[in-house]
Amino acid sequence: MKNTEIARGYLGDAKIIFDEAKESLAKKHYHRTVRKCQEASELALKGLLRFLGVEYPKSHRLGKILLDSNLKYEIDSDTLGKLADISDQLAIDREISFYGSEEELAVNLFERDDAKEALQSAGFVVSLVERIFKDKGV
Repeated sequence: MKNTEIARGYLGDAKIIFDEAKESLAKKHYHRTVRKCQEASELALKGLLRFLGVEYPKSHRLGKILLDSNLKYEIDSDTLGKLADISDQLAIDREISFYGSEEELAVNLFERDDAKEALQSAGFVVSLVERIFKDKGV
């Protein structure tokens, strides 16, 4: 299978998962919203890295790999830094959104504003990857 096919597949899944995140917000499942936003962002970014021929770790945190990749020739440094920050922050939040903490269940750790911020971040990532693919004819 070609990198472009895999990249398109990842982005397609990312968009579906992003829609699921919106549904979770509507149902007031804020921890699930955050989790789905992380998943959507990770898939979109891994699709982009795959398209660019960049090997990525089997990890949820992609910040360093994004900053070190040839993506720096595709987008400006501020945008690249924002992608890296979003990726790493959502990965940190993902862990908590699954398992909670020693003191609290995950369902009690996130509020509407947290979920809305995660949606905004994931929306930025998915839209940017979609725009890059469109510009590249992917």
